[in-house]
Amino acid sequence: MESYKHSCPFCGQHIEYTVGYCGQQMQCPMCGQTVTFPAIPPGRAGQSLRVKGTEVKAARKMEFKLPKALVFLREFQHWNVVGQIAVPFVAIGVLWWGANFVKNKFGTSSSDNASAPVVQADPDAWQRMTALTKSEQDVQAAAKELEHENDALEYAQHSRKSVNNGDPYQQKAADERVARAQITLKIARQRFDAANAKYRQLGGTKDYRSLLRKY
Repeated sequence: MESYKHSCPFCGQHIEYTVGYCGQQMQCPMCGQTVTFPAIPPGRAGQSLRVKGTEVKAARKMEFKLPKALVFLREFQHWNVVGQIAVPFVAIGVLWWGANFVKNKFGTSSSDNASAPVVQADPDAWQRMTALTKSEQDVQAAAKELEHENDALEYAQHSRKSVNNGDPYQQKAADERVARAQITLKIARQRFDAANAKYRQLGGTKDYRSLLRKY
């Protein structure tokens, strides 16, 4: 009797059948799914159905190697879409792993970080430096003023010596100029002392007092 073979569309198991089963359905002896046999030309009788023993044995052997889940995965037709969706996640995972590897390989250990000194910026450092610079400029200006007033006093004293003692009016005017120069010099000295004290208080190290003439 002429027989035919038909592959199960679900698991791929080959089933041998005769003409009488053409166009009919049966359960696959391998996966249990309903299988429809293709139609063949009529007129060929035969009602027997058999599955080759060797193929059944092979199917039984494959039963443990090819579970239903793997059969479904094999027959799944949209792996290209799944691959396109999975590519970005795989790329992100690789980048994340690489970053952690580099960090663990070349990064600073926690012990090194613990032993490293912590340097904190002083928020008032700029203000103090600006104040010190301004104070030094004030000391320099006060020192120049003091030198100028000292020269003015020396000139007034020299002029008084050259005045004719016989003229009381000139003598009085010369004395008044000397007195005013002495007062102005005293004020200039006070300004210098105050400016120099502030400069030293702010951290100035240059001794401007030693650069002045003794008077």
